[in-house]
Amino acid sequence: MKRRRQEKKKNTGVLIDGENISARKARKIMDAVNNIGVLYTAKVYCRQKDPYTKNWASRSRENGIEDIRLYGGPAKDKVDNKIKKDARNLINLHRNVDIICLVTNDGGFTDVIMDLRNVGKKVVVFGGKQAPKRLRNSCNTFIEV
Repeated sequence: MKRRRQEKKKNTGVLIDGENISARKARKIMDAVNNIGVLYTAKVYCRQKDPYTKNWASRSRENGIEDIRLYGGPAKDKVDNKIKKDARNLINLHRNVDIICLVTNDGGFTDVIMDLRNVGKKVVVFGGKQAPKRLRNSCNTFIEV
C-alpha cells in the first residue's frame, strides 16, 4: 500500500482593504482563507472616522481579524499605502508566511502583488465582480466574494 505524502499547509497572511470590501463578507472570506492555508495573521484597514467602515469593528472581533484604524483626514490612498507597506513588511519580517491574501477591488495593488510574487509568494486576491481585469490578472488566484 502506498502512503500518500501529506502536503504541509502554508502560513497565510490576510490584509483587508476595509474601505473597499463590506464587513458583511468577513466570515465568507475567513472561511475561504482557512481552506487555503494556516492563518498566520489577519488585519483589516480602515480610517478612524469613516462611517462606511464602522461595521468592521465588530465583524473583525467576531472573525479573529485585527482592526487597524488610521487617524487623520481622508488623504488619498492612505489606507492602500499602509496595506502595501504592511504586505512588504510581512514577507520581509516573517519569512515563514507563504501566501498573502489581499482583499480588495482596487487595481492600485498590482505593483505590490508583483513584488510579492517576484519573491516567491503566492498571492490570492479576494474581490467583487467589479474588480478590474489588471487586478485579477496580477495575482496567482482570484476569488470572487
